[in-house]
Amino acid sequence: MSKEIARKWFKQAQHDLEMAERNIAIEGYDVTAFLAHQAVEKLLKSVFALLGKRIPRTHYIDELARELNLEPDIVDGILDLTGDYTFARYPDVSEHTPYEEYDEEIAKDKVDKARMVFFEIKRKYKELAEIE
Repeated sequence: MSKEIARKWFKQAQHDLEMAERNIAIEGYDVTAFLAHQAVEKLLKSVFALLGKRIPRTHYIDELARELNLEPDIVDGILDLTGDYTFARYPDVSEHTPYEEYDEEIAKDKVDKARMVFFEIKRKYKELAEIE
């Protein structure tokens, strides 16, 4: 059962990452940032399922990474995406409207960081390749 749940989380994570990248083309840079965060969150939750652990109900991907005891370089990449869950969605958490705070360069950087996390997680948890 854990592998099937992990597969679902992983497939959705891949889809979210693809949608994040596609939003760059239509200048949906805030959406890109949010979806990059979502992709990493779902990727990490797929690992919890793969390991047979309870999937935490949180959006704090830095906490998920620490709970999985991921390497510091992976956690560093995740830290930059953590705030986008809230910042990209809610207009009252910043002085400016969220979509005005993101540009193409920032959006591409968010996708690059998410892709790096995917690469490192897939390398660390080779079982993910089996459930793709």
